[in-house]
Amino acid sequence: MRYMSAKPGVEQLKNVFIERGVRGIVFSPGSRNAPLVVAFYDDDRFEKLVIPDERSAAFYALGMAEQWDAPVAVMCTSGSALLNYYPAVSEAFYRNIPLLVVSADRPLEWTDQGDGQTIRQTGVFQNHIVAETRMFEKPDHADQKWWNRREANRVIQKAIGQGGGPAHINFPFQEPLYEINAVNENSVSMPTARYEMPKAVLRDDQLAMIEKAWRTHSRKLIICGQLPPNPVLQGKLKQLAKDKSVAIVVENTSNLQDQRFIHCIDRTINSFLDEAPKIFQPDLLITMGGAVISKKIKKYLRTYGPEMHWKIGAEFPMMDTYQHLSHTFPMAPETFIDTLLDDRLDRNVSRYGEQWKQLDYQVQTLHDDYFQDAPYADLSVFELLMDVVPDNSTLHFANSSVVRYGQLFDPIKVIQYYCNRGTSGIDGSMSTAIGGAIAKDDRMHTIIVGDLSFFYDSNALWNKYLPSNFRVFLINNGGGGIFSIIPGPHSTPAKKDYFVTTNDADAESICSAFDVNYYEAKDMKSISNQLQAFYERQTNNRPAVMEIHTPEEENAQVLKTYFEKIKIPSIVQLDDE
Repeated sequence: MRYMSAKPGVEQLKNVFIERGVRGIVFSPGSRNAPLVVAFYDDDRFEKLVIPDERSAAFYALGMAEQWDAPVAVMCTSGSALLNYYPAVSEAFYRNIPLLVVSADRPLEWTDQGDGQTIRQTGVFQNHIVAETRMFEKPDHADQKWWNRREANRVIQKAIGQGGGPAHINFPFQEPLYEINAVNENSVSMPTARYEMPKAVLRDDQLAMIEKAWRTHSRKLIICGQLPPNPVLQGKLKQLAKDKSVAIVVENTSNLQDQRFIHCIDRTINSFLDEAPKIFQPDLLITMGGAVISKKIKKYLRTYGPEMHWKIGAEFPMMDTYQHLSHTFPMAPETFIDTLLDDRLDRNVSRYGEQWKQLDYQVQTLHDDYFQDAPYADLSVFELLMDVVPDNSTLHFANSSVVRYGQLFDPIKVIQYYCNRGTSGIDGSMSTAIGGAIAKDDRMHTIIVGDLSFFYDSNALWNKYLPSNFRVFLINNGGGGIFSIIPGPHSTPAKKDYFVTTNDADAESICSAFDVNYYEAKDMKSISNQLQAFYERQTNNRPAVMEIHTPEEENAQVLKTYFEKIKIPSIVQLDDE
């Protein structure tokens, strides 16, 4: 016999979860959330995990929701436990990921009255969620029952709807907390309201404006930010790239790959930023997707901006990253691209896109030449790692210098790329990647992570769910490598201790504590010699970490030299005729 919580409101929430496609529950251990545990723990309609560290738990849930493209709930006890979810909540907010936070609470009358584990939980995430509500634990009136179902449905709809994101459901519970009842198989269900979003259709005046702009602007630049894999969009952009007046610029995390696209922004624009900055200035900019990693393209377009900038997508439609936003179209990018592919649109004879790609090819040749004899450093390690990740697998980047190095190398079509670029923090990178590996266990998941990010999120390894399809390349260069790359920290004597935060830690003891297979490498040969064993799954049912030590002092100079070597010595003025 199955049992349910003696709190009927919790059972109402569970029923709505089932109806609205919530696939997973990540629990943080506690007592006040016992009614939630009792309701969900033996229900096999949900994938369930128990992750002791709340911050890690929320990122696990985020990674699962990202891979499934479905809502996942994370549930905790009352008090400060809830606050530890905030980093993942903010990441989900800026990535529009449906992370559902369900918090147990003390009775509201005890807030600010000296009761243990009691804080002001109502509105705690108000700046970084799309919806929140409070539910009745024991609705004793028909209107309260109606409220519970309506509110749970509303909150989930906001989370999964157009421009969605994280949402918060707060549940004040009176003691006793652990009471259970037998499941009532004949319980009466109530209808669930569904919000039906029609497909966006452009008005005639909008179509006329687009047609005129497309005809009169000869330099069209399309920038695609972070996106999940989208074969339909990729196919349409591939068609659009045949137009020689169009340059399509993507990053690895765009998950868009084609020989006509420019894949490595910083690598390509390096040649004209200083000497001839106006030469590739667009007059029409079209952007879609989430965060763009390249700081160089942001700075460039803020200074040498377009006459018009169209932002496509329902997520943050008024976000003006490049300070030239003129129009926003809250619709699916692939739907908008259909408009640009219409045969009735006049095609401009400009060679703007073609010359972007010509520059990209020239830089690619210099890039390949450089690595014929590149010194051992972070950069050459990345050149190897980006090529050895198994086909048909998923590669996660941690933030800071790691994700920036990753964008200097062309993506591989059979690899999917992910990174927490909503807030770009180093917290939770491994937890998110492991959550993704659990959600998509038919693929190998690899993360490349820096030493500070690894140690900061090492509690990601502290649970019993670590999957065998998870691998970590840990780049240990003795501190925060990004602060040796970016301008600024060099000008202060505090650089080493307060920015780079030099450390002498190693990962072997952490791997031993959490029963994770450990490998160590200090040169290219030792990396290559261990790759087969590192990725072996037939005899290895545990995740693995390869700690790769690189020379702290040389890394920044190697990167600087690389950018000098791949710079085209002279750029010919574009001919728009």
